[in-house]
Amino acid sequence: MQKQPAYVNYFFKGGYVDLWRTVKSTFTYVKYNIIDAAHDIANAWFYLALYFGSAIGGIFTFSYDWEAIGQTFKGLWKLAYGIGKLICILVLTTSICIMFSLLHVVVLAVIMLIAYLLFLIWLGIDALYRGIKKISSNCPNCQEHFSLPVYICPDCGEEHTHLYPSRYGIWKRKCLCGCKLPTTFFNGRGKLEARCPSCGTDVKDGGNHVDVCIPVVGGRSSGKTCFISQAITAIGECAPSLNLEYEYSATDYDDYEQNAQGMEQGYLPDATSDLRLKYYQFYLSPENAKLKNLISLCDVAGEVYSNKDNLGGQIGYKYANAFLMVVDPLSVERFRREMSKSADPVDYGYSNDRLDEVLSMLISTLENMFCITSKDMLKTTVAVVFSKCDAPGIDSLIGKEAVDKYIRSNEVKSRYDVQNIVCEQFLKSYGEANFLNTLKSKFKSVQFFTSSALGHNQDGTPFVSDGVEDPVLWLIDSACASINLKDRWGKKL
Repeated sequence: MQKQPAYVNYFFKGGYVDLWRTVKSTFTYVKYNIIDAAHDIANAWFYLALYFGSAIGGIFTFSYDWEAIGQTFKGLWKLAYGIGKLICILVLTTSICIMFSLLHVVVLAVIMLIAYLLFLIWLGIDALYRGIKKISSNCPNCQEHFSLPVYICPDCGEEHTHLYPSRYGIWKRKCLCGCKLPTTFFNGRGKLEARCPSCGTDVKDGGNHVDVCIPVVGGRSSGKTCFISQAITAIGECAPSLNLEYEYSATDYDDYEQNAQGMEQGYLPDATSDLRLKYYQFYLSPENAKLKNLISLCDVAGEVYSNKDNLGGQIGYKYANAFLMVVDPLSVERFRREMSKSADPVDYGYSNDRLDEVLSMLISTLENMFCITSKDMLKTTVAVVFSKCDAPGIDSLIGKEAVDKYIRSNEVKSRYDVQNIVCEQFLKSYGEANFLNTLKSKFKSVQFFTSSALGHNQDGTPFVSDGVEDPVLWLIDSACASINLKDRWGKKL
C-alpha cells in the first residue's frame, strides 16, 4: 500500500514497539545486576589475592596476622555472596523476567490476535459490501473506473488514497493532523469529500453509489443528443409511477438543462461536437433506498465512429454496463428511397453513416479493449433504438401499429418480444441482415425499441417525445439489482 498521511495503528506498530521496549528494559536490568554481581566477585578475589597469602603464612609460622585473616574471611564472604547473587540472578531473576515477558507476549498476542481478526472481518465486510452492491465510480472527466476514490481530510486537506481498514486504522484512521477519518461506508466514509484518483475531479456521494454507465452509440445525425435529453426528461416524469426516486445530477461537462429547456420551446439542441464521451448523470433508485444508483448516459460526436483512433480513446466503453445504439431508420438506403416517394428524408436530417460500419467500429474497439477475438461474444446487453419513428411509413413497419397487427394474428408473451420480431423483419427486408446478424452474434442480449424524440419536424412548437424512456429503463433494470421493472416488460430480464 502507498504510504498514507496517517499514523500507523497501535496494533500494527506501537504494540510491537512497546513489547520490545518492555523486554529490552527488563533484560537490561538483569544485565546490570549480573555486572554488579561480577563486580562483587572481583572485589572478593581482590581481597583474597591481597590477604590470603599472609593469613595462611602466619598460621604455619605461628605469627598470626589478624588483619590479613579478617580481610581473608571478608573476601571469602564477599566471594560467597557474589557467587550466590550471580546464581540467583541467572536462575531466579532471569526465570522470573522470562516468565513475565512471556506472559506479556501472550497477553499482547491475544489482544493483537483479536484486533487482527476484527481487522480482517471489517476489511472483508467492507470489500464484500462493495463487491455485492457493485459500488464503483466512473469519472465524467477522464473516464476512469475505480472502486474507491481519493478521500480528503476535512481538517487539513491531505489526500488519503486507500481509505479502508488497514494498518493505518481498523474503524477509523488518524490523519497526521489529528483528524479521525472513517474507513468504511458503514461509519461515514461516504460523507467525506472525494476525488477521482486519476484526474482529481470531484466524486459524488463520496463514491457511495452504484454507477451504471451506458454509452449511447450512433452515427452522425442519428439523433443521439435529442434522444438522451428527452429520455432523461421522460424518466424524471415517470419515475414516481414506478416507485422510483429521480434526481438529475449535473456535472461541469454537460448541457442537459440547456437542451431540455430549448426542446420544450421547440428548438433543436446543437449537434454534439465532443470527441470524448460526455456524461449525463442522474440518480434513479427505489424509494428511500440507502444506496443510490447513479446512471450515466454517455454521448459523443458521431464523427468518432468513423475514426478508429478517436473511438479507441473512449476508455469509458471498457467499463460500460450496457450499450444503447441509436439507429436512424432513414440511414437504411432502401427504406429511404421508398419513403422519398411520400416525404423528403432531408426534412428529418437523416444520417449518412451505414449501420454495419458504425457497429463494426464499436465491436472492433471493444475487442481490442477486452483482448478478445472476433469469435468471442461480448458479455453485455444492447438496446437498439430506432429513432425518428414519427417519419411517414415507419409506424406500420416497426412501430405500435406493426406490433398490434402482429399480436392480433399471433400468440405472444410480451410486446417486447414482438418488437424484436418486427424490427428484425424490417432489417432483413431492407438489406441490413448483416447488421442484424452481427448484433445477435456478438452481444449477450439484444432488445429492439422504437422511439421519437421530437414527435414532429421543427416548426416552432414544443417537441413531444414518445418511447424514449423504455430503452434506458430496460438497460437500467438489467444492470441494477435494486430495480425490478419486470411487470413493465411482461417478462423477467
